Amino acid sequence: MKRTVSIWILIFISTFLFQEKLYAYSTDVHKEITKRVIDQNFSKLNKYINDYTGLTSGLAEFINKKPIRKWIEHGSEWEDYDIGSVLDLLASHYYNPYTNKGLTEGGITIGESAYDRANNPINYWGWKSARENFYIGLTSTVKNWRETKLADSFDALGHVMHLIQDMGVPAHTRDDMHVPYVDGEPYELYTKNNWISLNYNSVSFPYWNVSISPSAPKQFWDLDSYTGAVAYDSGYIGLSEYTHANFLSKDTIFKYFPHPDPAPPNTNYYDFGLLPYTVITTPGNINHNTFYITGYGKQHLAALKYLAGELWNLPIPLPRVYQLTLHLDNRCHEEYAQYLVPRAVGYSAGLLDYFFRGQLQVTAVPIFYKNSIVYLRVRIKNMTPNETMKDGEFTITYSYRPTGGKADGSDDIWGQAPVVSSGTLEYGGDDQHPVEDTVIDFWLPTPIPKENYDSAKFTLAFKGTLGNEVGAVIGKALTLGEIKFEEEWNNGLNGNHNWAHTDITLLGQNPDNGSTSNILVGDTLIKDNIRHVGKRTARVNESYVGYDTLNNQFIDILPIRITPDTYIQFKIDEMWINQRTPAPPGYTNDWQHLVLRFNNGLGIQYTTQGQGVYLGSTCGNFEFDPNLIIVDNIYELFEAAGITIPPGDLYLRNIAFIQQLSILEENSDMEHHQHMEIDSIRIVEGKKHE
Repeated sequence: MKRTVSIWILIFISTFLFQEKLYAYSTDVHKEITKRVIDQNFSKLNKYINDYTGLTSGLAEFINKKPIRKWIEHGSEWEDYDIGSVLDLLASHYYNPYTNKGLTEGGITIGESAYDRANNPINYWGWKSARENFYIGLTSTVKNWRETKLADSFDALGHVMHLIQDMGVPAHTRDDMHVPYVDGEPYELYTKNNWISLNYNSVSFPYWNVSISPSAPKQFWDLDSYTGAVAYDSGYIGLSEYTHANFLSKDTIFKYFPHPDPAPPNTNYYDFGLLPYTVITTPGNINHNTFYITGYGKQHLAALKYLAGELWNLPIPLPRVYQLTLHLDNRCHEEYAQYLVPRAVGYSAGLLDYFFRGQLQVTAVPIFYKNSIVYLRVRIKNMTPNETMKDGEFTITYSYRPTGGKADGSDDIWGQAPVVSSGTLEYGGDDQHPVEDTVIDFWLPTPIPKENYDSAKFTLAFKGTLGNEVGAVIGKALTLGEIKFEEEWNNGLNGNHNWAHTDITLLGQNPDNGSTSNILVGDTLIKDNIRHVGKRTARVNESYVGYDTLNNQFIDILPIRITPDTYIQFKIDEMWINQRTPAPPGYTNDWQHLVLRFNNGLGIQYTTQGQGVYLGSTCGNFEFDPNLIIVDNIYELFEAAGITIPPGDLYLRNIAFIQQLSILEENSDMEHHQHMEIDSIRIVEGKKHE
């Protein structure tokens, strides 16, 4: 009862007197712990930030006038100041894993616990806010707002790290309330006075990714392993569990809680049972030695010493009443800090790993129309071990520098694609978890001109459920791969490449039986192949670039190396014949197609329904709908056709648009007319981002 009354008196006094801040670890210790977390994980954190946001300087990147690392450090310091009420100020940094509550006195819980504060949706510096601001920062198209929200997210992460670090203070896990300048806590005072020399080497938390809560990651505070039966000192335990069960605080030495338990074999406390409890003597005759209680892996778990009940400042050595007193001295605190501070470092580092744990493999493929990027195809694979992504959404935010724009990005043009439902993405990061990629074509409301291709940057953002966490956020910064071949026919009949067209009498294969033409209408190649009525001989119209024709004079830039991430992309607006030519059953005497030929005798044929021709067992045959932009992965085309690509490199050797009217048995009784309108063709390398 005495302790409870004292607590409420402290609260009453502090309401009027306390105007500065709440202490667990001092701000110096919090700042140093956070600095060491950042320094010890510098390369990893830089990669996280770069991968998620595209900010290439990582922790050193200035956002909202500060480097990112300074925002994290700022939050870890200012958590003691950013408190809404005096009650929050005094009580919101406690968490007792034995009761799963915050600071409790006389059966009454005073304020919210440290975990509840981190998990409070209205706490702007809590976990939920860190997630939401990060998502806004990833998806905003306004540069200043983007930076502000990212800064607030990293600041909030620092605040949450602070709330975890406080779990390395025994008093904050054992309901041992104290107020700075009124009722100081000795361990905190020791670490404050010795912050420079503390051991900040990290003891990592191996279960950082074990999510047991749908919101803030409770595992860092409490994994619900400790029940009071066994005092685990490592393994599957949160930081509050470790601290509560293995350490003591000033007013809870061997009382109120099951552990630390003084009984053997836990400690040697009873070895001092023969010492008299009370001694009345003069200061010169008392035993001033300190006896240390060992146990729970520590040589200085607690201290025993004869302390005087009252010390009168008199010139004569009067007898005094000495009591053998359990307490914690600096040798205890020094040893405590050797265990607790490194775990505060390790658990804080684990929180950052958890925040950035969501990992995606994304291949980005630009889709063009009229010399601008109008869609971005992304192939997404969830690479987060043992966690499923679901019940969420994806969006793409993008920017590019317009021609003549400033290098600092101030003239960049920003856009955002419409949000798309995520569906469910199971983990697919190894051979034991084979999954299909999720493929999304994002429409870009503001097309990106081809001339600004190299400056284009994209951020894919996911918000949804990851594992058990609701409201998780994953970012993936994307850039574009190489355009290996492109033709828009906006640069004359030969376009951007050295095309051969049949109407230059290529190989002289067309007799005087009709007409062929290849003309440009705007930026569209129009191909017509006509055989007149009363004629039976063959006629062909071909537009061709590549090897093996007229001493390779149309070789252009081919061959082109094809990888598993190379895509064919084309748009043919029309492909028709006015009337099919007669042919024996199972044969054809006319065809139109786009043909790609590769080394090793491989090929791919694209045609419309009924207008193809058999080109052998090593050629894949595919039909398409005219007037659509067709985008296909070349390796997957061969796989779909059941064709095995031989070992070694694959090269594209030839590209040809062909119209063929084959020889007839008899003269035709009508004119046959093949027509094709070609908008564009490209070979594009998808850029895979691991």
